Amino acid sequence: MADTDKAVDPIPDSLEKFEVTAQLREENYIDEIYEIIDAAVPRTDDPSLPASTVRVWLLGLFFGILMCAINTIFTFRTNQFNLNPFIAVLLAYPCGIFMAKVLPAGLLNPGPFNYKEHALIYVMVSCMAATPYALYNIVGQKYQLYQNDLSLISSIAFAIVTQCFGYGFAGLTRRYLVRPAAMLWPANLGTIAMLNSLHGRDEGTGTRYRMSRFKFFWLATSAMFFYQMLPSYIAPMLGALSIICWFTNNKKDNTVYLAMGSSAPTAGMGFMSFTLDWSIVTYANPIIYPLWATVNQVFGYWLFLWVVVPLCWYTGAFYNDRSIGAEAPYNFALNTPGTYNRNGKFIKNTKFVMRNPENPSSLILNQTFYDENKPILITTFFAMEYACSFVVFVASLVHVGLWYGKDIWQRFRATMSNLDKEDIHAKLMDAYPDVPDWWYMAVLAVNMVVGIVVCQWGGFDLPWWGTILAVALALVSIIPIGTIQAVSGQQIGLNVMSEFLIGLLIPGRISAVMAFKTLSYMSMNQGLFLVGDMKLGHYLKLPPKAMFMAQLIPTVVGTFISTAVAAFMYESFGKKEVPVSSTYPAGFVWLLQELPATSGWSSNNYKVFMNAGAIWGAIGPARFFGPDSPYFKTLLGFGIGLVLPVIFWGLHKLQPNSFWHMINIPVIFVFPLQAGGQRSDLITPLLVALVVNYYVKKYRNTWWKKYAYVMSAAFDVGSGLMVLILFFATQFNPEYHTPFPAWFMNSGDAERCLPDAKITCNEHDTMGNAYGFKYLPEQDPTCNL
Repeated sequence: MADTDKAVDPIPDSLEKFEVTAQLREENYIDEIYEIIDAAVPRTDDPSLPASTVRVWLLGLFFGILMCAINTIFTFRTNQFNLNPFIAVLLAYPCGIFMAKVLPAGLLNPGPFNYKEHALIYVMVSCMAATPYALYNIVGQKYQLYQNDLSLISSIAFAIVTQCFGYGFAGLTRRYLVRPAAMLWPANLGTIAMLNSLHGRDEGTGTRYRMSRFKFFWLATSAMFFYQMLPSYIAPMLGALSIICWFTNNKKDNTVYLAMGSSAPTAGMGFMSFTLDWSIVTYANPIIYPLWATVNQVFGYWLFLWVVVPLCWYTGAFYNDRSIGAEAPYNFALNTPGTYNRNGKFIKNTKFVMRNPENPSSLILNQTFYDENKPILITTFFAMEYACSFVVFVASLVHVGLWYGKDIWQRFRATMSNLDKEDIHAKLMDAYPDVPDWWYMAVLAVNMVVGIVVCQWGGFDLPWWGTILAVALALVSIIPIGTIQAVSGQQIGLNVMSEFLIGLLIPGRISAVMAFKTLSYMSMNQGLFLVGDMKLGHYLKLPPKAMFMAQLIPTVVGTFISTAVAAFMYESFGKKEVPVSSTYPAGFVWLLQELPATSGWSSNNYKVFMNAGAIWGAIGPARFFGPDSPYFKTLLGFGIGLVLPVIFWGLHKLQPNSFWHMINIPVIFVFPLQAGGQRSDLITPLLVALVVNYYVKKYRNTWWKKYAYVMSAAFDVGSGLMVLILFFATQFNPEYHTPFPAWFMNSGDAERCLPDAKITCNEHDTMGNAYGFKYLPEQDPTCNL
């Protein structure tokens, strides 16, 4: 009996040891989370500070409306540019101080302008500065498809529904995505650091670093402001230091070298290409996001863009991949979302779409053109982007179920229990009355009714069940995808999966496909955007009811402004009479969409949205990803997404002290880098993250706690201001560009990947069309060959 007892004893000891180890690892993880939070968020609160004041609403709506209108106009640019809400926050700060000094005490002036008021202004401006995704849907149908019966009232109602569905989801998921300390939402930390700097909170005394955050913020902002003129104007080569190109640009048969080393849009994968342009680096938020998330993300980029994509391209894994873009400047095309015929020649998506002769408002596949050019091809990069989106969608559900499922289930069963009693920020927030759940449910109910009516009978061609399905898809996805975003800062979109699903269910109905995509994508995206703002309010102890109103009202107002401004842009440019045809059923063409890309106002983002609708709605996923398609194999992504998270979760269970818990499959496979961007952004963000969030954090921890997030916010503001000024000063007027004179670091090809002779001719073209002059190639014998 004794021997039997001894033989059995190690089993429960082993299990107990495993449980203790897992518990210690979880405690260490929470400690690391608090260390990150404490670097930016004070563990104190003053509930007596006023938040939702008259001056907050005056300043918030004023700057919000201004930025909303400007950003809506910018959506028509060839390269879209957005004003960052940080700019309005900076402008609002002296205004708030001034109002506190000159307005009479009382309702208009409850006391000194405080950080809670400032934070609410930021929330209001950020809600209005983000233009509605529905604009692309509305403009595409009403102006690009000439659906003249789509009324402005239906358009505004559709935009409001897509923007406000997220409020219901945000409110109902706040207990899972906001209150837990593990739900970090790292993107907020830079904003908090900036607000703390402006208001001088939590400075501490007697430390080694005596410079205030406020002073450091303005010094760092000024330094980045002046530096940004170099990569943005004087020396654009700093934005793309493509080393491989320097040694191979004049070689013959250098296609493979350029495919790897070039980083320009339509060109290559940016291998060994660095950037010293903060406006390019900042997309990755390398200082704000946790180091593990940045490492996962960059490793994914390197794996796919430097290994998988080049191998697939070189071996012709999908079709004759190397023939795609043979007529392009680089003699190939990789980094582009364009479409090509079977011979690799670029074609516009609209060419294989035609109007239904029986119903001019309906767009259908031009079967003759499609048969003559099929299969329609896309670049290897773009194909892998689709494959990875399939992996990420499934992997995010599996990953969150394995790692966070138990906690989510417990919260679902006991949402009112005090599960966050050990979290100091949750304790401090308990001092404020919470928003009743029925407020959010009412928002959901109203939007569901309006959404069904508008989508089915308002001109968007989406049946009632399609609206319900779109909302259900967003609801199922918001917690797992929101968890990924909360811990890593990386959001996973539903746009591809929604197009895939509705394209199978309603093939050939482009308006329905676009409406479904907009509704499902924005319901989740806007919901998570609002959840992120709720976490900001949680950190800064903003009253929940004030946050609710500061989010909802500006969003509705901003939707009205954006839709009206977008319509005004088309109407103000006017139209030209043309013969009535299936292409122009209204008998006219809008002049705005006839502007060339060189004008700077080609409405590129609207055209891309319409092209995607044409591919998924006209060709349809059954053709584009079917068994006879070159891209059928991308569907393996669904299986990969199902299996890989289980493997690494199992390895963690077997070796709980190892690093397996830091491998996040959705973050590795996600592709926030869309085809067509500057690919010199794959190395520098990791270097910044390693320097700041490893070396400085480890060896200069006091400095890191005080200044790291402040520096990130300051760099964003400084670079953003300079980019904005340069845009208006040198590019805004397409008839009078004022480029910096050409020199080695401002050449006809910023990264110098093209042959020297071609670079020289590009310089002649650029400078010849500058300062109001017109370049005549026939008068340039050197280049007119």
